[in-house]
Amino acid sequence: MNTFHRVLSILSLLVLWLILALVFPPTIVPRPNVVVGAMWDNLRSGQAFYHLYKALLRVGFGLILTMLLGIAVGTVMGLSRKGEVFLDAWVMVGLTVPAIVYSIICLLWFGLNDLAAIIAIGTSAFPAVGISIWQGIKGMDTQLVNMGHAFHLSRSAIIRKIIFPQLVPHILAAMRYALGICWKICTTVELIGMSNGVGY
Repeated sequence: MNTFHRVLSILSLLVLWLILALVFPPTIVPRPNVVVGAMWDNLRSGQAFYHLYKALLRVGFGLILTMLLGIAVGTVMGLSRKGEVFLDAWVMVGLTVPAIVYSIICLLWFGLNDLAAIIAIGTSAFPAVGISIWQGIKGMDTQLVNMGHAFHLSRSAIIRKIIFPQLVPHILAAMRYALGICWKICTTVELIGMSNGVGY
């Protein structure tokens, strides 16, 4: 049943695309066959795989950086009241700064290279991950944590055996959300200052 609805969704999108292509000129909404033809030409030329590889590389490392920063910040904010107060403003500012600003600053600071793209991706997306982890810790079962303290578990053991297993769903949801952000930022960086990649 789910497969049927997914196929129906894709078909609806194609029908909408065809209708818009008939209404608007090709410079605004090109027809599906034109787009597919251009994609096929790119694949035959061999360039598409190289650019896709470069984009995937940047998104992959950027996602790793995003998750590391986000999990670290979210954990500190969730476990420490002082950490929450200290980092709250940083995370909120990070969320409000447009991705294009991160992209331009990183390209100016680090040059037109992969490092700039990865840092731009990582720093742009991590505030959203941090908030997800922070809220996940705030909403977890504190009775288990109290039980860990009662059994004299160390702080690292409580984090590893009690807190982290409860955070796994929040981490996976944050990773899924962050992946979409990373793709958008990666294509933006490539469009602005890279000489390869999908955005280029």
